[in-house]
Amino acid sequence: MHEKSRTIKKFLEKMDNYETDCSFEKVLEEVREHHKFFDEEMLVRAYNYAARMHEGVFRKSGEPYIIHPLRVAYTVALCGADADTVAAAILHDVVEDCKEKGASLTVLSADYGQSVADIVNAVTQLDSQTDPDLSKAELDIMSEVKMQSVMNPRGLLVKAADRIDNLNTIDAMPEEKQLKKAQRTREIILPMIRDVGAYMLADILEELCFKTVYKSLYGKISESYDQILDMSSYSTDKTLELMRKCFNKDEISTQEKYHTDAFCGRIADFSVDKRYMISVFRYLQTISDNVNDILDSGVMNRRNVALYDLMLILDDSVAINNSTVSKQDLFFAYLQNALIPNDIYAIKIKKTTNDVSSYFKLQDSSLNSYRLFVRTESEYYDYCFGKIMIDDDSVLNYDVNEIEPRDTYVPRITVFRKNGLRDTIEAGASVLDFAFQVHTDIGLHFSYALINNSKTQMGAYTRVNENDTIEIVCNMNVRPSIEWFRYITTSKAKDKLIRYFQMNHLIVGE
Repeated sequence: MHEKSRTIKKFLEKMDNYETDCSFEKVLEEVREHHKFFDEEMLVRAYNYAARMHEGVFRKSGEPYIIHPLRVAYTVALCGADADTVAAAILHDVVEDCKEKGASLTVLSADYGQSVADIVNAVTQLDSQTDPDLSKAELDIMSEVKMQSVMNPRGLLVKAADRIDNLNTIDAMPEEKQLKKAQRTREIILPMIRDVGAYMLADILEELCFKTVYKSLYGKISESYDQILDMSSYSTDKTLELMRKCFNKDEISTQEKYHTDAFCGRIADFSVDKRYMISVFRYLQTISDNVNDILDSGVMNRRNVALYDLMLILDDSVAINNSTVSKQDLFFAYLQNALIPNDIYAIKIKKTTNDVSSYFKLQDSSLNSYRLFVRTESEYYDYCFGKIMIDDDSVLNYDVNEIEPRDTYVPRITVFRKNGLRDTIEAGASVLDFAFQVHTDIGLHFSYALINNSKTQMGAYTRVNENDTIEIVCNMNVRPSIEWFRYITTSKAKDKLIRYFQMNHLIVGE
C-alpha cells in the first residue's frame, strides 16, 4: 500500500474507533511514523509546558485536562502533520485558559517559534478581558470574526481535530452546550473546512454534529441501516469478498482468472466502509420531505440505500496525460471481465447529494446496492485533506462578515456598480441590500434602482442577479419603514435598519 493511502486508511480507522486514552508517547510515536527528521526536543518541551499549565484542571468527564490536547495532537499527527503543527495542537488551549499562569502568545513565539504561535492564535478565543462591557453573545461573535480573520491552513487542521475531540467526548456536557457546540461547528467550522477542500474531515465532523443535534433521528436511521446490513449479510459478504479479490493486486490467480492481470499494477488500495448516517439521511431527504415516514414505511431498503461505500484507489500513473490506461478504462475492464460475469452491474453514475463527488452505483444479483468511488491516490488524498495539510502560515483570507460570521460562507454573486467597479453580494440579495452595502446613508435613503442601464425604476424588493450593473438612486426625503425588513436578506442591511429604528426609538432593543 502506498504512503498516502496508508495514512488515510489508518486515520479513518482511528476516527471510526475513537479512543479517549492518550499519552504523549503515543503522539510522539505517530510523528516518528511520518517524519524521519523533526524537532523531538521541541515537542517534549511543548508537552511539559502544557502539562504544567493545565495541572490540576479537569474536564467535565473527570479526566485530567491535558488528555484533551494530547488527543487533538494525536489526531493531527495521524494526518502526517509536521512538528510545529503537533506542538501547536498540544499548546492550543494554554493561551485561552492559562493566562493567570503566565501563558501568552509572546511566550509561545519566543519558546517554540512564530509558526507555532500563529497556529495557536488562530484557534484561541477572545475572553472578557478584551472588553468587559461586551455581552457573552457579542464576545462570541467577535471571537468567530477574529478566528476567520487570522486562520491559516495548519490552524484549521488543529481546529478540526479540536472539534472532533469535543464532539466525541461531549456527553458529559449539559445538553444546551452540546447543541450550541454542534451548531457552531456546522455554521462556522464546517464551511471553513469545505472551503479548503478537506471533504473527508468535513464528513467526519458533520456526522458527529448530526449525532449530537438529532440524537433520536440518528438512532432510528442507524438502527434501520444496521438491520438492512444484517438481513443482507449473506449475499453482501459474497459480493464484497469477490470485489476484494478482484481489486487486490496480490491476488494473482484471481487476476488471471478474469483477465485483469494486465491492470493489477495500477491499483494502490481497495477499501469497504459502512455509510455515514448523515450521508444516508441526505439521500432519504431526496426521496421524501418526511424522513420519519420513510423509516416507518420500510422504503429504506437495500434497493434504495447503498449499503456500503467502496473506494478503489489507483496509482497516480493513470492520471498522467500520456498514460495508456485511464481510470475509466481500468474500471470498465474490471466491470466487463470480472464483475458482470458474477452478476454485479453498474446501474448508474451519480453525484453525491452534497455534489462533491461522482460514483458508480453497483448492484449485485440479490439487488444489494453499493457506491463505488474511483480515484487516484493523489485525488483521494486531496479529497480527504485538501489544502489543510499545506505547510503554509499565510492567512486564508476569508471575506469575513463581521456582523454575522455565519454568513461569511453564504454563496456570493458578482455585480457591478454604475462606474464599472466590480463587487460581490450574497446570492438572493435585493437592490436594497446592495444599497446598504455601498453605504449606510445610501441604504437609509433608497428611492429606486436602475439595473443594466435600463431607465425602468426598480423597487427595493428587486432581486440582484449575477453580473447585473446596479445604480442606486437616493432621495434624502425618504425614510426607512418597517416594511423594508421584508426586502432585505443580508445581515449588514438588517443591522443598519435595526440601529436606525433603535436610535429613533421606533423599536425596543433587547
